[in-house]
Amino acid sequence: MKNKYYLKCKKIDTAINRAMKMLIKKAEKYGLYENFGQDEVREIEDHFIDFSSYTDEMNLRRKKLQLFNE
Repeated sequence: MKNKYYLKCKKIDTAINRAMKMLIKKAEKYGLYENFGQDEVREIEDHFIDFSSYTDEMNLRRKKLQLFNE
């Protein structure tokens, strides 16, 4: 989706909540399909997750994103 307003925030929690609302509207309009929401998960991961950092904060972000992904 071209409108990525869910990435224009400072916290991963806000991004996940915005993406969730957007995906619910998208599902109501177009229905569910295989790999639904995977683009949004990848974009949030790229924006908020530092792959070289394993601090408690970064691990918490990974866990939140994993829960959203499931």
